[in-house]
Amino acid sequence: MFWMDVFDEMRRMQREINRMFGDFFARPMFVTPRTPTWMGWREPLIDLWEDEENVTLRAELPGVDKEDIKLNVTEDSLEIKVLRKKESKAETAGVQQMERSYGGFYRYLQLPCRVIPEKATATYNNGILEIKIPKAEKTKRGFEVKVQ
Repeated sequence: MFWMDVFDEMRRMQREINRMFGDFFARPMFVTPRTPTWMGWREPLIDLWEDEENVTLRAELPGVDKEDIKLNVTEDSLEIKVLRKKESKAETAGVQQMERSYGGFYRYLQLPCRVIPEKATATYNNGILEIKIPKAEKTKRGFEVKVQ
């Protein structure tokens, strides 16, 4: 009995270590189009719902210009990316100070169903981005086969 408990505990510890390293190595170490939030990017808060005809998403993107919002819609996913650049210069008593900061918002979502990306529409008002994407027609996933 004692040996079985020891091995159960060892397996539990191995699973925990695998989970921790899996989480760590899942994060890219450089900036890519899928830049994670831990590198200075924030994930916008979203509401996502669907009705009979559309998939609709609302995302909170405070303090950005609509020209800085980049959307990429595919048949089954949506990518929101906003790059904010801020530069400031100050000069007092012969001392110059220049500061730059970069950051923004990023979110990648698998959509709950297939959509028609070319017909997506987006509006931005008072820090809220609303995206409406028409659903694609449902297709049957399989068909019945008679065994002979």
